[in-house]
Amino acid sequence: MTEIQPVSDILADEQMQAQCIFFDCYIQTFSMNYDEIHIPLSISICLFGAASNVFNIIVLTRKRMRTPINILLTGLSFAQWLLATNYFLFLLLEYYRMQCINVLWSEALTWYRFFNVNFNTVFHTIAFSTTIVVAIFRYCALKFPIQANRFIYKSKPAIVANIIIWLIVPVISAPVFFISEVRIVEDSPIIYHLNCTMPGPLYDLSYQANPQLFSAVFWAFGVVFKILPSLILTILLIALIRSLKSVERRRKNWKRTQGAQICTNSERKAKRKLTTRPRTTRMLVIILMLCVLVELPNGFLNLCVAIYGEDFGNRVYDPMGNFMEMLTLLYSSVSFVLYCLMSNDFLTTFRVLFCPWSNKHQLSNIPGGSWRTRQEDTRSPRSCLMNGTAQSSFVGTYT
Repeated sequence: MTEIQPVSDILADEQMQAQCIFFDCYIQTFSMNYDEIHIPLSISICLFGAASNVFNIIVLTRKRMRTPINILLTGLSFAQWLLATNYFLFLLLEYYRMQCINVLWSEALTWYRFFNVNFNTVFHTIAFSTTIVVAIFRYCALKFPIQANRFIYKSKPAIVANIIIWLIVPVISAPVFFISEVRIVEDSPIIYHLNCTMPGPLYDLSYQANPQLFSAVFWAFGVVFKILPSLILTILLIALIRSLKSVERRRKNWKRTQGAQICTNSERKAKRKLTTRPRTTRMLVIILMLCVLVELPNGFLNLCVAIYGEDFGNRVYDPMGNFMEMLTLLYSSVSFVLYCLMSNDFLTTFRVLFCPWSNKHQLSNIPGGSWRTRQEDTRSPRSCLMNGTAQSSFVGTYT
């Protein structure tokens, strides 16, 4: 026999559904459950991310590894290292603030939290911008191999791109510092949600009272800094995947005609590279996919805050903030694993530098030799370029 639900319960459910405008009642439930594991989980990710990005920087800056793409990836790793270490300090501060330690609610440390949170946004935006530049470099190398030999295969453009990113992005990210402010907690000296009493005055961060400024900044970060770059990255991602398929077709075609054309020594090296899988481009495709999966939802959340205002920010954006930050930290920490899995150059150099039991002669066996040798390998006569050994066929093997 079916149990009849009391009228009062039905009315309560209907009232809850009416109040659940942005599905925030479900988000609040998810947020409360996730917040219990957020700090220990994120601290673990930060520690791994900080250590792994140090390894990335050390390996990628070795003389043998100094290629244009690796110069850009070094800038990316440095931004991700700053993000991991800065957020780690923020998490420690948040954890002990929740233990009702009075000094951590002081005005000075609240200002530190203010700058910490906003600098995290700057570092994250720098990393995102660098990822887009890496995708552009890689796509141009595959799409325009002859022009790339004169411009992209040189270190200077990559160094200049890194410098421009680190100079411009902090400037255009400056408005994010104006959407929050330090305020005295209204129910000071009692913090009700912590179930503890502390002597006041107590300070915390709050959204800026100016609704026009608040909306404008979230519009900029939602559309200009998140959604549009994510769409551009998606287009580049599709183009890189198509280029990979083209490289694979060239490789198969060359295998069928192997030995038919005799070229110079450098062209033979190019043909040998053609027989290897373009692992680096595949690795970059995975990194770009992860970046889009993290950035695009974040961009739509920023856009919704700009459209619906502070109410959406308090009911949805803030409760989802910890989870989205964890995803960002996770994305920033997995590059080391991808480099080791998909780049023989990186893995071999890492073993030589950090594994004492590895053979010292491994470094001399890294495919492609030095960067100068790699440049020489790309200077093939036009006659052989016309016979299917163009750089676009083997550029994917570069790290």
